[in-house]
Amino acid sequence: MTRDEVIAKWNSMQPQERDIWIATDVMGYKADRVRPGMIINSKGYSTSPAMYSTDIGAAWEVSQKYPIMTLSRTQIFEISPVEYSCTFWSDVDSGPIEVPAKTAQEAVCLAALISVLTQGEGIES
Repeated sequence: MTRDEVIAKWNSMQPQERDIWIATDVMGYKADRVRPGMIINSKGYSTSPAMYSTDIGAAWEVSQKYPIMTLSRTQIFEISPVEYSCTFWSDVDSGPIEVPAKTAQEAVCLAALISVLTQGEGIES
């Protein structure tokens, strides 16, 4: 996917759909094929995904996933009272991945998805 395709898909989704997307494509869980909207946790049980796109604590888990994936640094900052940006710096990619969003949680999740799904296509903002 391209950066624009990831953003377009994200913008067309509801928060629960976004959380499933993050859980499966970034966090590595499998979607539960029997119970839509659920994931299979590490113990093999069907459960709701964390609210990555709306809960800052869950979004922080997403940002913590990146040291394992060779990303060296994460920065989240407020652009204005109604917009945030998240930047991941990679040791091996083509440069920083910066994503503005309405909330810090969305910025983190969207930057993570772009990083994982575009795999270094020159995805700077």
